[in-house]
Amino acid sequence: MTSERPALPGPPYFFLSYVPPPTHNDRTPGDHWVRRFYHDLNLAIDGRPGDRLRRQGFADFMVRPPDDRTERKRTALAEAEVFVPLYSPDYLNRDDSRREREWFRQRLIRAGRPPDGDNILPVLWIPSPAAVHAPDQARAVAMAADVDAYAANGMSALCRLQKFQHAYKEVLGRLAQHIVDTAEQTPLQPAEPPTGPTDLPSSPTSEVPFRAVVIAPEEPAEAGRLNGRSDTHAGRWRPFRDRPPVVDDVTDAVQRLRMPIDVRDFVPDAGLFRGCPGVLMIDPRVVETPDGAEAVRAAAASLHRWVGVVVIIEDSAPGRRSHAAVLLDRAIAIFPAAARPLAITTYDDWRAGIHGLVDRMRRRYLEARPAYPPPGRPISKPRLWENPPPDEGVDT
Repeated sequence: MTSERPALPGPPYFFLSYVPPPTHNDRTPGDHWVRRFYHDLNLAIDGRPGDRLRRQGFADFMVRPPDDRTERKRTALAEAEVFVPLYSPDYLNRDDSRREREWFRQRLIRAGRPPDGDNILPVLWIPSPAAVHAPDQARAVAMAADVDAYAANGMSALCRLQKFQHAYKEVLGRLAQHIVDTAEQTPLQPAEPPTGPTDLPSSPTSEVPFRAVVIAPEEPAEAGRLNGRSDTHAGRWRPFRDRPPVVDDVTDAVQRLRMPIDVRDFVPDAGLFRGCPGVLMIDPRVVETPDGAEAVRAAAASLHRWVGVVVIIEDSAPGRRSHAAVLLDRAIAIFPAAARPLAITTYDDWRAGIHGLVDRMRRRYLEARPAYPPPGRPISKPRLWENPPPDEGVDT
């Protein structure tokens, strides 16, 4: 369900920030219930009394091709009066959603306003069991703490289930009134749209990262450097023409599992997978050089069962004995049969399989993760006495 009204002049009342579903359509992102919530919130805002210009909120799924969705989103983030994030476990762990929130906070600070004041109106969409999310959830619940169904189940459940419709409309009305009051009484001046990634505080998630490691022909600028930034080799590697770096898809899959992502170029003997699950991605063109083949052999010798190996090369002639197919076979032959890599030659196959692979490696690690003792000499366990008496049995 979507609103059919044309966009009205002036900055949007609110910016809806949410996590798209894992299999969203690039043309129409956002699931049905997020769309319904957006539609209902706009109607509730229109229904507030007062003489004012009726303005819609912004959600990226309202941008229709051929309009540039990314550009419209940047502009709306810089102009909206109120930022409305839909908090869920995924939202609070994903860098892209947290980055939107952080940029809006910085906009408020530059405007001389508190970073978590009235211009940020969080909504508890799906409750999180993680203790690290409790402060964010408390702020989202505060607006309707007396509505028990909202605090216990989140707005997503209220939107979906008929038995919660009274509570849904109550919370929706409060959200709408807050947005109208904030936008009309203390309007926020538009800012320049963001031009680059916003720095984030470290994500308060699991201490164990999921590691994505790349072996590809181009050497990293600095061996062993932590990657994941746009100017590093692993973060730039694009085996599929006109597609984003494959590390972006790994990051998306990992953050949906509420784990931090650690992206690196392969370094021999660095123990990259000793204490964390991961995925090793290999461009088979490296086996055409002695150094590259040696790097793949070193990687094969350092694997654990919680590491998935993927050999990726785009093949323009699948099913034929192309040069790409020959390189795939050469790279795969380096690995033992028990650790046979996945062979990927199309972007669709890559996208279809990466979420499942990341999930399997995480579960394998949790099932068999090693326990490492702390450094130093073993610590003696406390005793009730230094020399316990001999066991003389018990008289009966």
